[in-house]
Amino acid sequence: MTDPIGSVSGGMIDMESNTTLVQCYPAHQVVPAGEGPFPPIIVLHDRFGLAPYIKNLANRLAHAGFYAIAPDFYAAPSSAAAVAPEYLMPTRSSAFDFSEETAACERAALLGDDRATAIVEQAIAYVAGRSKARPGGSGLLGFGTGGRLAFLSACLFPDVVRGAVCFYPVDLDVSHPAGQPSPIDLADSIAAPLLLFYGKLDSEIRSGERENATDRLTKLGKDLSTEVFPEAGHDFFCSERDTYRIRASKVAWDQTVAFFHRQLDGVG
Repeated sequence: MTDPIGSVSGGMIDMESNTTLVQCYPAHQVVPAGEGPFPPIIVLHDRFGLAPYIKNLANRLAHAGFYAIAPDFYAAPSSAAAVAPEYLMPTRSSAFDFSEETAACERAALLGDDRATAIVEQAIAYVAGRSKARPGGSGLLGFGTGGRLAFLSACLFPDVVRGAVCFYPVDLDVSHPAGQPSPIDLADSIAAPLLLFYGKLDSEIRSGERENATDRLTKLGKDLSTEVFPEAGHDFFCSERDTYRIRASKVAWDQTVAFFHRQLDGVG
């Protein structure tokens, strides 16, 4: 790790040990000062990629006492295998500016569930081998497309996901690619508590999608908490956008930190 950040230390790392100079699974890792171990949280970025504000969010989690790691899901083209084996492909980070909404959405659409969840699984395995990360499982925190991925990963990895917080998760009832089960189709396997945040004015979430997901999880008897902020829309948590809503953001952050302390502090 490099570059002290206040009372934490962080920087880009590779979540896979290898003898080459190519990063196979790059991620931003941040660790609090002290001996630890610290409860681990994996941060799943939204459609804009591993942008500076996502890294800053991981830093905030470290300041709150968590071991935080944010994988770069755009580091290698999702279509790389169609051109050459992924291990032969150079990796590159693809973070988009907020003005590049169309390009960001197109890139997110190329990230299939298989590729995305393989990266989450790699992050879970990497964290499990870190002495500064408390053993016993990880928390997941996702935004938008990352919120969907956090939900899906809670379905697929119930033995190691201890809690998932999903901010305005999109397309919970949509398959990527078509033909595979959607996250909500797999919800019966979820074992971890879930905390979902929505803005009532969110036009990115299809009509009825939020209610359908809540009804499905409730009928399955899952440990679910949902908060809907009446004054907020999509991306209300991002302080660098006009969509930012300070009250909703503060309430959601406080609830998120408290949630992860409840789910992770006693583990390991």
